Amino acid sequence: MYYLLINGQRTGPYTAEDVQRMLRQNAIGYETQFWKDGMFAWETVGSQRHLFETPIYQQQYQPQQPMYQQTPVYQQQPQYQQQPMYQQPPAQLNIYNNQPMMHQQFSSKSRVAYILLGLFLGGLGIHNFYAGYTGKGVAQLILSLTLFWTIVVPIAVTIWIIVEVCTVDRDAFGYRLS
Repeated sequence: MYYLLINGQRTGPYTAEDVQRMLRQNAIGYETQFWKDGMFAWETVGSQRHLFETPIYQQQYQPQQPMYQQTPVYQQQPQYQQQPMYQQPPAQLNIYNNQPMMHQQFSSKSRVAYILLGLFLGGLGIHNFYAGYTGKGVAQLILSLTLFWTIVVPIAVTIWIIVEVCTVDRDAFGYRLS
């Protein structure tokens, strides 16, 4: 499944056949950006023509300038059908729907609350449960409740909490803590 950036908005999902049809109908151009599962950044449709061009369309389309010919950057004239728009690539993928997330998105959870929970209830992993890191929260809770009588485990958990409070600025879904 493919996602397209059309007029600055992510649309989709589309199949490869849908993208081929939109190219044939000139609904999108080769400069249109797309993303699919497994990609780290948005790419233009033209950079991955082998995914979208059918053999019939490959014969009909004749590029205006060969890809191998070098033209100095100051002489190049962009060939756009629509106004180009810069899109920042996604930072990471949402763990629930595997779709890209943009850098500007913020969590509804507070960083101050995360820090305070870490300082006062960190041994029980409450701050990790708050931010959605359930696995880390369970690990801290089990270690603290079962091995509290040793000296090494409470010290290790305390160091772990201090490092997390100082470094974690995103919740488990990739959104920045506000």
